[in-house]
Amino acid sequence: MTRPLLYVLVDAVRHDYVSPARTPFLAELGSQCGRARMRPLLGYSDSIRAAIFTGRYPDETGYWMEYCFRPNETPLSPYARLAPLDALPNDFARRGVKFVLSQTLVRRTARRHGYAQLSLRHLPFRSLDRFDWTLRREMTAPAQLGAPTLFDRLSASGLPWTYLDASKIGAKNLLRAVDELDPATAFAFVYLHQIDMASHVFGIEARLFERTLQRTALACAVVERARRRLPRLEVAVFSDHGMSPVDRIAAYPMLWRHAGFPDRFCFALDATMVRLWYQDESPSLRDELRRIVAAGAPGRFLSEDELAGFHLAFGDRRYGDEIFLLDLPELPLAAEAEGHARVRPGRGGAAGHLDRPAGA
Repeated sequence: MTRPLLYVLVDAVRHDYVSPARTPFLAELGSQCGRARMRPLLGYSDSIRAAIFTGRYPDETGYWMEYCFRPNETPLSPYARLAPLDALPNDFARRGVKFVLSQTLVRRTARRHGYAQLSLRHLPFRSLDRFDWTLRREMTAPAQLGAPTLFDRLSASGLPWTYLDASKIGAKNLLRAVDELDPATAFAFVYLHQIDMASHVFGIEARLFERTLQRTALACAVVERARRRLPRLEVAVFSDHGMSPVDRIAAYPMLWRHAGFPDRFCFALDATMVRLWYQDESPSLRDELRRIVAAGAPGRFLSEDELAGFHLAFGDRRYGDEIFLLDLPELPLAAEAEGHARVRPGRGGAAGHLDRPAGA
């Protein structure tokens, strides 16, 4: 008889966090079951999950970002008429309007067009007719990626599985769901987001972050309760990426204010990347934009060979015509706001990594 499997993904745990003093449960589990470092993809948590679910790189599945460039094909197009709201006096006001719309009208738009979710976050109003959510359904839904997921394969084999996400159902409901797992479950995947959130809010050098890190009790409880529910359970606990303290903030207000945005070009600030889409053939515009981006922070535009090496050669422009990658050892940062890279201040300084798009 096949032994049931439990995979627990604890977001944003660096390999050097795992020690008896900082993460006693993870350290003990590692000593019992073995421990190894993994090299993450160049991408966000969701692109890494897509690779985990399929065993394929982004250029094999076609999935790299939560959103993609689809001019005039996106259900968000009608909201581009709200472009004057980009002139609201501060980022907080724009975010507030987008949050309210995303919780009301945009939800109805998503249902009408067959999307599990849509949101206006991170996208300027005046570019909403150019960007679309890459997937209509969750990755765990049937045939959502360009390769079969482990969930697709389990379903095809008639093996029961479950996927539990603490960021969506909360810790209490997650533990209740573990307690109520079908005894016939062949595979359970549990996603825990708390350390990632604490990294962004407090920064990885703050006391409050250290307290969160030491509280790996939720992962411990998940494993212990799952073992009680599913005898002979095999367990794997792993993470998707690490974090860095923010030493410098890079800003690109000239892109946000440029007269050619969004009609002649679009851009996205993604933590340690600037991505560009050119919407006309003007060499002078391209040269100007490249100069602006290169002057903003140390880094380089990725060559075709480098994109292929990162498994990001998609053969189309859905994720950008060009990608500028910042030099990580010199400039770790978190990109938060439209038009520039910014972090919320926190005790100890916020942490930065490739996890959320910042604007397009």
